[in-house]
Formats: sequence, structure tokens, C-alpha cells
Amino acid sequence: MLDDNPRPQKRVRRESLSLSPPSSSPLTPPPSSPVPSTSTSQSDSPLRPLPHAVLLLSLPSLLVHPPSHRYYIQSLCLSLCSLRKCLSLPALSPEIECRAWTGLAELGMKVISSGFSQSEDHLWARGIEAEAIIAQKHPSLRVFSHHIALLQVQFSHWQHKTKFARTQIRNLIVSFRPTDPPYIVYSAHLAAITLFTTPKPRSTPSTLHTEFKPPLSPAYNQSPQDIHAALSAIQSLESLSRTQGHTRVTLLSHVLRLRVLVAANMWNEVGNAILLAESALGLSYEAITTPKPRMTNAKEKDKTEHPSTETTFISFEDALESAMVVHTLIMTVVYFTHIGSAAEASPRLSHLHALLDSGALDQFAEGIIEISLPDGPPLSIQVTHPRILFLLAFLVSSVAKRDAVGRKPKRKVFASEGLTSWEKEMDFELLLPSWANFGDVEEVEQRLARIKADLLCELAAVSIMRSEFDAAEEHLAALIAHTRTYSIFELFAARITLHNAHLAHALDHGARALECYRIAVRLAGADNFVALSARAGEIILLMGMQAEGLIPNEPPVNKKEVTSVAKACRGMGGTLEAVGHVLDALVSPEILKAKQHLKASLELASRSQDNHLRAVVLALISAHYFHTAGDHALSMLQTCSQLAAGLGAPPTKDAPGILPIVGNARLSLWVGQKFLGE
Repeated sequence: MLDDNPRPQKRVRRESLSLSPPSSSPLTPPPSSPVPSTSTSQSDSPLRPLPHAVLLLSLPSLLVHPPSHRYYIQSLCLSLCSLRKCLSLPALSPEIECRAWTGLAELGMKVISSGFSQSEDHLWARGIEAEAIIAQKHPSLRVFSHHIALLQVQFSHWQHKTKFARTQIRNLIVSFRPTDPPYIVYSAHLAAITLFTTPKPRSTPSTLHTEFKPPLSPAYNQSPQDIHAALSAIQSLESLSRTQGHTRVTLLSHVLRLRVLVAANMWNEVGNAILLAESALGLSYEAITTPKPRMTNAKEKDKTEHPSTETTFISFEDALESAMVVHTLIMTVVYFTHIGSAAEASPRLSHLHALLDSGALDQFAEGIIEISLPDGPPLSIQVTHPRILFLLAFLVSSVAKRDAVGRKPKRKVFASEGLTSWEKEMDFELLLPSWANFGDVEEVEQRLARIKADLLCELAAVSIMRSEFDAAEEHLAALIAHTRTYSIFELFAARITLHNAHLAHALDHGARALECYRIAVRLAGADNFVALSARAGEIILLMGMQAEGLIPNEPPVNKKEVTSVAKACRGMGGTLEAVGHVLDALVSPEILKAKQHLKASLELASRSQDNHLRAVVLALISAHYFHTAGDHALSMLQTCSQLAAGLGAPPTKDAPGILPIVGNARLSLWVGQKFLGE
């Protein structure tokens, strides 16, 4: 009879309890085990203690943290102590000693660039400059000679030894042999380009009061010799990549050339560089024709609102291509906006938005891209941080959309959304690679601060255009507070003064406007965009006030000065070029020449979709046709009246509590007087 509740069977012993050592290896299971047990055998095996030198050398890689981490300073301090202790041990092997000195040099550069060596709060970092120099010159580092040479070049640049650093990098590039790994050769060429496009570090104290502080961002006022040297270095990089058959490095060289040309304001050569970069990326666009044709019936309107085929843009799965195409599109939109071609800028801006919406920036979240090379390790390059690119897209979109007419002008929408996104992005942790330093964090923060200041400038400008003067004053107050908070007021002082001049000019405060215009000219310095804008505004205001007899004490406007300002405006982009034609028309002694200048100005304003300037030019042109072509003059006045009313349209139609639409009141009043024959 079977038992319903049998006793459990005893567990079978599968391991020997013999205390004698096994004859086989400790990792080999005993013969009595039918089934090997990996976990058991590994747990029973004795662990050998690491040599002190190996343990100390490995600690920095285990303690490494990005600069945004709360224990970043502690990790640097412990890593330095570990390497110093390792180098103090006797009888080190050549390999360990070489790696320890290299690590000490790299850590020393991070400490110096972060400013800890010059800070009284970080005594553990004092004297690291001498250690970094000794580490770079130690005889045991011949194996890492190329890598150490690049560190020496960077350190010399931080010490304001610009000529010495450039000589070092030239000697390094010449010393390369065909057997050297490609990644170190390309790194040297990129370092040379950086030296030619980056100015000397600032001598002013930063938040950490460091002397050897790298610049926060590249300055674009380099000498022509440095710019041509940088372009020559880029050409060498491109030739080398073509010889080696590395097409991805060739693509990088195309984007680098475009960046240098845009930064140096060499607009005459930017067009060819754009063609090369877009061709390498496989991009092609068709200019959007504006204005759109008027709908004649409901069927055509329905076809337009519901097209059968939608516009599609090419997408990129590779991180390098995604980064290069985002950089290229941003610079091309800036270029076509500068020359006043809205039809060319619009499709590229749409492609940029499509890429950002598809998550293209997520492919290089830390701003680091690796270019795979067939021989040797990959080439790691640092690109603009994705957070900067994301917010920069809002700024570029706001600048590219020049039209301020309508209920929700895109210029205002993009600027407002950019500020909202800026505040949201500040709540998220900044992703940076583990080898970054505090200088990289400060650079990203400073660039983001400048982007927000630019967005506030755009909001202030569009508010003045739309006669929203209370909003303009609020934006200017926020702009001043923001720039002072981030210590960048000096960079924006001229622009802030120019915006105040435009605001006073629009409010008919002539004396204050003249004073602000003249101060803006002095603050801007040379004949740049801000200085020429201020000089043009001062001249136009003076001519108007003198015509009305409001300033009898002011000397009359010098026609030679007006002509010189107009001539200087012609090479400063579509907007200032149109203003220059207006100045020429105001002082032209012949009506025919004045009409030609105003016609050229109207064409530039229409091509750039700047309806604010277009309304003013239409008003000036109509004055020349009152006695010769009355119907044509009335047609232009009607268009001018519509544009003036649109410069202040409320967000919604028939919104409660909204006063009647006024728009540009002074221009509308002038147009009404002309309609009445006054």
C-alpha cells in the first residue's frame, strides 16, 4: 500500500569534503561532479590581490565623473592623489610609469582648465601647473609623444604663448610618418584649425579666478592672416582625407570651412561652401515662390489645403551625418537670411525643424561623435552641444522670419517658444562626457545665456515694430537684468541702446532717440551692423526733425556723410542694403534716381519678406507718383495702410476687451492724410 505522505529523500552529496588540495586547477570542477557549477567553482577560487601600482593606476578610471556630477571635485582630488602615490612607488615597470605620467598630465590639464589651481578654496590643486609641465616632458613618455605634444600645444595656448603653440603644432604635423595612426594625425590637423580660429584666453578673472583659462567661445574678430591660415589648414585636412579615402573626414572638412567663412563674415565665399557641404550630404532644395497665387474657387483651395503629396525631407541615421546636417542647415539659413533670400531659407528651415522633431540631436546627446577609421582607433570630435543647437534653432527661426505683420507673426512665436524652452531646459541635467571639465560647463552656460539674450532682443524688436510699447519695455528690462546676471552686459550694451533708440523714435521722443543713437554708435565701435543701423537711424531722425523745425540748434545733415553711410550699408546684408538705398533716395537731387533707389529697396524688402520696411518704402514711393500716376499712388497707399494695420493685429479676431486695431498709428495717420489730399 502506497504512502500518501512519503518522507522526502535525502539530498545527495555531490562535492567531496576532503581537505586535501585537488590535483587539478582550482577552476576545474572535481571529478565527482556530474554537472559543472560555474558559480561554485569561481566562488571557491582564491582572488589574487592586485599590485599596488596597478590598483593606484586604475583608480582614476573608476572614480571619473562628468563636471556636472556633485562629486566631480572629489573624483579629481582622489585621482591626483592616486597617481601621485603610484609614481612615488619604487621599481615601477616602464608601461605603468608611462601611463601614470600621461594620466597625471591629462588630469593636470583638467584641473587647470577648471580653475582649481588658482583658487584659494582648492589647496589640493596648488602647484599642478609645474607637475603638468614635468609630466609632459618626462623621458618615459616617448611612446605617447604625439598625444603629449597635443597637450603641450593646448597648455601653451592657455599660457598666452600663441606663436609658440602654433610652431609646436606645425612641427608635430610635419613629423608624422605614414605608419602613424590616422586618428592622431587628424587630431593634430583639427588642433591647428582650432588654434587659428580661437583667440588668446581672456586675462580677466572668471568665477574661479584662474589665469590659464581657455576662452568661453570662439571669437570671430580674428585677423585676416589667421582666417586664411585656418582655411589653409582645413584644405590640408581635406586633401589628406581624400588621399586616405576617408569620406567622413572630408565631410567634416566641408562643414568646418563653411563655419569659418560664416564666422569671419566672408559672405562672398559662403555660397560655394554651402554647395559643397550640401552636395556631400546629398541635400537639394527648391526655392519657395512667394507670394502664393490667389485661389479662384473652392476646388483649388481644397486641393491646396489637402495636397496629395506631402513635402518629405531626407533623414539621417548616422550620428556624424546628423550633426553635420544640423550645423549646415543652421548656417545656411543664417546666410540666406543675411542676403535677404527668404525663398531659399524657408525650405532649409523646414528641414531643420523636421530633423529636430525626429530626434536627430539624441544621436549625440553628449556632444561627442566618433568617426570610424579602417586603421586604428576611431577619431573622437567634440561638436556643439545638442542643447545649444536645440535652442539656437528657435533663435535662427525667429531671425529668419522677418515678417512682423499678422495676428501671430512667426518671428514673435519662435522667440516666445524659445524662451519657454530655455527655461525648461535649465531644469534638466546637462549631459557631458566624463573627460569634460568645468570650463566646458561654463562655456555651454555662457552660450545658452547669450541665446536667451538674443531671443529677448528679437522680442523687443518685434514688439517695437508692432507698436506694443509696454511689452517692448518689459522685454528690454528683462534683457538688461539677464545680461547683468550672467555678466554679458558689455556684449549687448550697444544693441540694448539701439533698441531703446528705436523705442524712443517710435514714441516720438526725438531728443532721447538721438542721444541713444549716438551712444549706440560709440558703444558698437567699428562700422558693424549695430553701428551702421544706429547711424542710419540718427540721420533719418535728424532729417525728419529738421524738416519740421523741431531742432533749430542742430547743424543740417551733411549729404556726404549720408552718402558714406549708405555706401557702407551696401555690403552688410539685405536689410541694411535696403536702408542704404532709402538714404540715397532721400539725398538724391533727381527724382528718377530717387525712384530707382526706392524701387531697389522695395525689391530687397519684398524678397526678404520684411513687411515692416516694405510699408515704409511704399509710403516713400507713393509720394513720387501723386502728380504723375494718381491711381498707382493710391494702390500703393492702400497696401501701405493694410500693412500698417497688420503691425498690431490682436491674437484672435473680435477678441473681447481688445481696443480697435491701430497698428502703426503714425504711418496710418500719414496715409489717411494723403488719401484726403493733404
